[in-house]
Amino acid sequence: MRLLEPGEAIEAVYAVFGRSVAERVLRESSMVELGDLHGRLIAEPVKALIPLPPTVRSTLDGFAVSASSLAGASNSNPVALRISGYSRIGDSRALDLGYGECIQVDTGAIIPRGADAVIPLEDVVVDGGYALFTYTPQPGSGLALPASDVAPGDLIAPRGARGYPDLVAALASQGFRFVKASRRVRVAVFSSGDELLEPGSQYRVGGVYESNRYYLKNVLGVLGYDVVDLGIVPDDFNLVRETLYKASELADIVITSGGTSVGLKDYIYRILDSEGSVVVRGLRVKPGKPTIIGLLKGTPVVGIPGNPRATVNITWNFLIPLLDRLGLPALLKDPIVGEAVLATPVTLDRRRRLSLPLATVRSKKGLIAFPVAVESYMISSLPKADSKAELEGGLEVDAGSFIRVLSYRFPEQTLIALTDTRLLDLGVFESRVVTSIVEDAAPVIEMLEGSKVKILLSSIQLGGGVGLPGKVLWSSKRKIVKIGTTSCRRVAVFKPYTKLHTGGLVVDRAETALTLLNQGYTQCSVIPEDYARDSHTVVEELGLEDVLLVDMA
Repeated sequence: MRLLEPGEAIEAVYAVFGRSVAERVLRESSMVELGDLHGRLIAEPVKALIPLPPTVRSTLDGFAVSASSLAGASNSNPVALRISGYSRIGDSRALDLGYGECIQVDTGAIIPRGADAVIPLEDVVVDGGYALFTYTPQPGSGLALPASDVAPGDLIAPRGARGYPDLVAALASQGFRFVKASRRVRVAVFSSGDELLEPGSQYRVGGVYESNRYYLKNVLGVLGYDVVDLGIVPDDFNLVRETLYKASELADIVITSGGTSVGLKDYIYRILDSEGSVVVRGLRVKPGKPTIIGLLKGTPVVGIPGNPRATVNITWNFLIPLLDRLGLPALLKDPIVGEAVLATPVTLDRRRRLSLPLATVRSKKGLIAFPVAVESYMISSLPKADSKAELEGGLEVDAGSFIRVLSYRFPEQTLIALTDTRLLDLGVFESRVVTSIVEDAAPVIEMLEGSKVKILLSSIQLGGGVGLPGKVLWSSKRKIVKIGTTSCRRVAVFKPYTKLHTGGLVVDRAETALTLLNQGYTQCSVIPEDYARDSHTVVEELGLEDVLLVDMA
């Protein structure tokens, strides 16, 4: 049996076990309080209950204005607006902005009706009851639009998601106190060797105090595993065999230290080969070559050499990535610095560095990075991130740019949604859903070729003659309706499905468009028919081409 690279060995083990260990654990689930999710798997899909933000909110301390009222404002020609009120954070009411007025707002406060931008306090001079403005803001600047983080029904956690702290925070932000989750994964650990001494015992010449087992126990404990410690086993075939069988009955995974090589008293391989099965024997690494992975009574067994440095090396460069591949709790020891291609453009602040969370997938083009939780108020989308990038202040980083990324978690199974995620039940795919709204999907599809992800998109985003390198799994036709009154001065558009050119505020989420309409910030909205209510007046029906789900595997 030839020596395998760690990555090859992981795939060989996955081909045998798949996610069977995770499925075994998920079969034993119960309602669990959020504070106890560490080391557990989410047992059923969890979807958002409320939109975040629930209404239009300010992203900074400043003054809410109508951009059109400041046309022509400059340093040499400041425009004065009367300060007509103060919208404080925590107030439930939305104030109304009149002509020639501005309203002071706190970060997180509700934006007054009639306002479409917020100008920072530091850019404004207050003179008596008036505020002086020296520039015209872009409509939408300083606003957190409703449901721009997450909309009701959006998938927060797929089945099998791991209870990491950012997921706990996302669930808490939705008001969940309890969710259905698995028990913790049980791992049995023991060391074999006549020379081994238990720490705290009397030292004897020729003996070695056992440290590998303690190292493994602490690493697995940090990850949230329930560790069954079976101690030190002498180099006796029957005792090693008995302990292996006991471990396979007590735990979901067995990890042994020592006894994996070809010496006369190295029994782990012999037992697995004769009474179970051997999946991998030997890794092309140093230290740690005699690592063995097998199966005994349906339980995976990972045998790690007894050399202490081998234990450390194999733990982080093979065992932890293997646990991750099997869908079990796993985290990188040290962040990995690398390079990725940015999938969509990112707007920057001229004056501040941006710490940007990213969801990454690997394709033929290399590592592809999708921005998530791009604004500081976003929390529900943060669990999708596995990496981050530090971007210096400026104007914009274009799609297709190479950026330096810091990966702090293993990438997960991913579904890239280039359009509304509520068009089908994405919870059935047991994947993280990364929403990245684009008008032209062709460049993103090209980036993702060979990535083994699924893509949700509308054929209207493809343009003429763009082929799909993957298999279309699902398609549907939907109508889009424009709703509201016949007088549409400001329109919120559900952008991905339309080529409409409208003035005023333009947003790209159906839930946002509907909320803006219902709360009186807009006169009309363009949304999927599913979102319309009996109280809405249909002004015009617009055709929508197929919505597609494409498998890029």
